[in-house]
Amino acid sequence: MMGIGIDLESISRIANLVDRYDRDTLNMVFTLREIERCQSVSHSHQHYAVCFCAKEAVGKALGTGLADIGWNEIDTTITSSSLMIQLHGAAQRQAITNGAENCLATWCCWDDYVLVHVLTY
Repeated sequence: MMGIGIDLESISRIANLVDRYDRDTLNMVFTLREIERCQSVSHSHQHYAVCFCAKEAVGKALGTGLADIGWNEIDTTITSSSLMIQLHGAAQRQAITNGAENCLATWCCWDDYVLVHVLTY
């Protein structure tokens, strides 16, 4: 079964979240790899927002939201031209249940917003 998920987020809203919490708290939402990658780029808040949006969009594409899926079970890798998503644990099991073997994701940014579009197939 094919699924589509879209999410839009304010970069400044995510920046406030990231700046307010310590690394242990951020680990509840972001994977260790995501935190390390986001901290290593010049537009770290934008990258955090893309990761956050990707997690929301994946939940929508899987048809479950994030109610039964851990935030850390969705791992993103961002480049200037692509967004790669790896699923683990309950997220991966839900994708298999849906018959989805792959995720195709894109992202764009304008002003203070990022948009992520995910297709599971």
